[in-house]
Amino acid sequence: MAKQIPVSQIVQAVGGKENVAQAAHCATRLRVTPRDWAKVDEEALKQIPGVLGVVHGATQVQIIIGAEVNNVYKEFVALTGVDEEAAIDENLDLKQDLANKKGKLLTTFFETVAAIFNPIVPALAGCGFLSAFICIFMAFGASTSQPTFNVIVAISMAVFTFLPFLLAASAAKVFKMNQFVALTICAAMMSTTWSGLIADGVETYTFLGIPFRVIDYSSSVLPIVFAILLASYVERFLDKYIPGALKIILVPALTILIATPITLLTVGPFTYWLGEELAGGVNWLFEYGGVFAGLVYGGIYSAMVVLGIHHGMVPVLTQMIATQGFNYVSPTSGSANIGQAGAAFGVWLKSKNKTLKGNAASAAFAACTGITEPVVYGVNVPLGKPFLFASIGGACGGAFASFFHLKAYVIGGPSFLSFGMFMGGENPMYNCAMVMAGFVIAFVVAAVLTVLFWKPEESKQ
Repeated sequence: MAKQIPVSQIVQAVGGKENVAQAAHCATRLRVTPRDWAKVDEEALKQIPGVLGVVHGATQVQIIIGAEVNNVYKEFVALTGVDEEAAIDENLDLKQDLANKKGKLLTTFFETVAAIFNPIVPALAGCGFLSAFICIFMAFGASTSQPTFNVIVAISMAVFTFLPFLLAASAAKVFKMNQFVALTICAAMMSTTWSGLIADGVETYTFLGIPFRVIDYSSSVLPIVFAILLASYVERFLDKYIPGALKIILVPALTILIATPITLLTVGPFTYWLGEELAGGVNWLFEYGGVFAGLVYGGIYSAMVVLGIHHGMVPVLTQMIATQGFNYVSPTSGSANIGQAGAAFGVWLKSKNKTLKGNAASAAFAACTGITEPVVYGVNVPLGKPFLFASIGGACGGAFASFFHLKAYVIGGPSFLSFGMFMGGENPMYNCAMVMAGFVIAFVVAAVLTVLFWKPEESKQ
């Protein structure tokens, strides 16, 4: 049973168990896909004890719970009868969504990105955690010449070396195609044939006399996602017209034979180039934008999180880490997160309301360890001004980070706890210390502004 959270009231507010088509959860949110939106009472959801906020997505009502979400999810599944295996799959029927949610293409895009990347986040975060500790040990003299340490390094890099396979499996669920056919297409794209040609100095090859660029797709992001999107349409088309008795052989065979060459000829090279340009553009912005780049990104990042559009940066960050070994963005987005913690700390200092003080203290601590949704939706957004002050703190910390060209070397949630992800490069201790200094700046600025300018009586707290 979820502690102090009446899950039965959540079921009732989403229209009853008959109205629940699917349910899933992430780190802090219960995500419910309703059959009929008209039956969902969002105002009633917001009044339920333990519910920190409600986000209306294109296809889901996202109920923000916080750290207790796993227990809430288990009880929710038990009460509604939703199949738990299916509930873990947050993927959406993109075609149906586009047909039914006209005018919400941007929202659908970001939710689709989230649906593809969220399932593989544990693998990315797990290997990122290992990589962070590897950076720490290497800073103190550990070397890959030591067999045991070298094995651990190889394990930590596995997710990036074979990232396309993870993306293929996840994208296949999102785009509703056979997972194993998708993985086979991925395997064809990552064939040793291409790496062998590259080793021999071959830059272009031909198929039916049509030349295409030879690319090593290991560690790439966009090519495999768009390859599976293309393959899903091919598979559906073939499945529609091939007679039943022949489907089991001809549909997968023709899907692989049609989608893979088209990808190698067109989709793959274009999206690979696009990924390089996006990553290069972000690098350019932070390398030459100076204080301005971090000031703007650090200032708006929390708003991006509220709108859900921060998911759009996930492919770019993954591409940057996989190809160049670092990114400039995480120190800045981390400053925005810590700014939220600072504002909540200011609320804790100034508020006279015991409940709010308790919520603010626990949420601030969680944000310092990388979990920001409780502080954003449970404290700062409802209070108004603290969210603005948190954004200002994030802008100041971000400006500091971009001025000194600070970097993150692994994928992960930037926070005080994950300091190891900033240890890398020629001077790992310096880079890490400076990132932590940026976080402190963000925290202090947000806390001071909140204490000075936020009035509890304005928020009725």
